[in-house]
Amino acid sequence: MKRLLPYLRFLRPHRLQIFLAIFCGLVAGVATGVGLPLLFKGLMPLVFGQAHDLTQPELLLVCALPFVVFAVRGIAGYGQQYFTGFCGQKILERLRVLIFDKLQHLQLAYFHNHPPGDLISRAMADSIALQATLMEFAVNGVRQPFTLIGAIIVIVVMCVHSHHAAFLAIFILAVPAVIIPIRKLGRRLRGRTGILQRSVGALTQRLSQNLAGTKEIRSFCLEATELERFDQAARQSSRDFLKVTKYFIIVSPIIEVIASIGIGCALYYAYEASIPWGDIVALGVTFYICYDPVKRLGDLNSKMQQGLASLDRIEALLHEPVTINDPAQPVALSRAQGRIAFENVSFAYADEAVLHDVSLVLERGETYAIVGPSGAGKTTFVNLLPRFFDATAGRVTVDGHDVRDFRLADLRRNIGFVSQDPVIFSDTVYQNILIGKIGATREEVITAARKAHAHEFIEGLEKGYDTLLGPSGSGLSGGQKQRIAIARAFLKDAPILILDEATSALDAQSEQIIQLAFEELMTGRTVLIVAHRFSSIKHARHILVFERGAIVEQGSHEDLARRGGVYAGLYDAQGR
Repeated sequence: MKRLLPYLRFLRPHRLQIFLAIFCGLVAGVATGVGLPLLFKGLMPLVFGQAHDLTQPELLLVCALPFVVFAVRGIAGYGQQYFTGFCGQKILERLRVLIFDKLQHLQLAYFHNHPPGDLISRAMADSIALQATLMEFAVNGVRQPFTLIGAIIVIVVMCVHSHHAAFLAIFILAVPAVIIPIRKLGRRLRGRTGILQRSVGALTQRLSQNLAGTKEIRSFCLEATELERFDQAARQSSRDFLKVTKYFIIVSPIIEVIASIGIGCALYYAYEASIPWGDIVALGVTFYICYDPVKRLGDLNSKMQQGLASLDRIEALLHEPVTINDPAQPVALSRAQGRIAFENVSFAYADEAVLHDVSLVLERGETYAIVGPSGAGKTTFVNLLPRFFDATAGRVTVDGHDVRDFRLADLRRNIGFVSQDPVIFSDTVYQNILIGKIGATREEVITAARKAHAHEFIEGLEKGYDTLLGPSGSGLSGGQKQRIAIARAFLKDAPILILDEATSALDAQSEQIIQLAFEELMTGRTVLIVAHRFSSIKHARHILVFERGAIVEQGSHEDLARRGGVYAGLYDAQGR
C-alpha cells in the first residue's frame, strides 16, 4: 500500500469525494458486519418465539427493520462505489497525463530501446490495471475490514454471553489458515502478472507495427507471415493470462474449503452442546458475514499484486532519468546569429561509437551539404545541434555558447527542421501549418503556404485550409506533405535550418517545385542539408563528406568531384 500512497496526491482537489467514499464505506461495513447479525438475532425470537405477544404496530415496525438495514447498507454501498469510481477515474486521468508528460521529455535514445507498442501498453493497459486496483482497494479496503471487525465483535459478544467459547476458537483458528495461502499465492501472482504485462506490450507492438507498415506488408505479400507472428504473440499472451488466472481464481476455492471445514466443526459442536437453534442461526449468519469479507480481502490481495506488477512497469518509465534538461542558469537566447561550431565532438549509442572527434565551424548565413554512405553519422551530426542527443565528448556551440547552456525551448525555437518523412497530424491543414508558430495569424499561415508553393493545392482541397487530414496525412501525396512541412519552417522563420534528406523520397516534378521553395527558405539562414540526392546539394558552397563517423572531405562540388575521393565515388554511383 505504501507504493500507492504517492499517487493519492492526485486526489487533493477532490477531498470531499474521498471523505464521502470513506464515510459510505464505513456505514456499509457497519451495517453489514453489525446490523445484519443483530437484525437476525433480535428478530428471530420476536417473530417466531413471541409472535402472539406483539401488537399490530409493533409487528409492522419489526418487519420494517430489515428494509431499514438493507436500505442503509444499499445506499451507503452505492455511494461508496460511485465516489470511489469518481476518484479512481481522476487518478487514471492524472496518471496518463503524467506518463504522457514524461514521454515528451525523455531523450530520443530511450525510444530506440522501447518500441511504441510497449509504451502504449504502459500508458493504457497498465494504467487501467492500476486504476482497477486502486478502486478495488478503495471499495473493499475500507468496507470489508469494518464488516469483518463488526462481525468479529458480534461473534465474541455472543460466544462470551452464551458461554460457547468453542465457536470463537474455531473462528480464530480459521483466520491464519486462510491468510497463509493468500500471502503465498499473492507473491507468485505478482511475478506472473509482470510477465503477462510484458507479453501484452509485445502484442500491442506487433499490432502497432503492422498498422504502420500496411503498404510494405501488402507489397511484399507478408499478410500470412504477419498473421503467423501475431498469432504467436497472441498465443503467448493467452498462456501468460491463463497462468495469472490460475493463481487469481484459486484464492476463493481455498477460502471456501477452509470455511466449510470451520462450518462443519461448528455444526458438530452445536449438536454435541445442544445449542438452541436461534443462537445457531445468529452465529451462522455472522460466520457467513465474516466469510464474505475474508474472501473479498483475499481477492483484493490478488488484485493488489496485479496492480503492483503494472505499477512496476509504469514506474520504470516515470523514474527513467531525463538526461537532456534545461541548465540551472540558462544563457538568454532570443534570435540566434547562426554561427555554429563543433569542437572535438564524439557521440556513441550505448557502446557503439557514431562520431569521432569532429571539429568544424559553420559560418552564419552559409549553406552546408552533408553527404556520405549510410551509417556514416550524418543524421546524428545534425541531431546534436537541437539537442535531440547530447555529445558524449566535446561540445556544440551556437554564437559561441554551448547549446547545453540554453533553455531547450529557446534553442529549438531558433532551429527549423524539415525531414524526409514529415509528420502530419490528424487535424486541419491550417493547424498542421500553425505548429510552426503557435499563435500566428491566419494571414501569416497563408503567406507561409504561398512561399512553400502549397497554397494552390490547399485551396483545391474540399474545405481548403480547414480540410481535416487523416492519420499521417492520408490523402496527400509525398510532395504535398513536404510542402506543408516547408510551410511550417517558413512560419517559424528560424535563423538555423536543418533539411534531413527532405527530397529523397520525391519524384522529379515534386522535387523541382520543392527546390524552388527551399531556395527562398534558405536565404539568409545557416543551413545544414543532409542528402543522398546530389541534385539537391551540388549548388551548395560547402559540402561535408562523412565516412565512419568523421569528416573525410570538404569543399565545393566541383573540387570534390575532381579529387576522385569518397564524394566522387558517391557522385559517380548516381550517374552524375
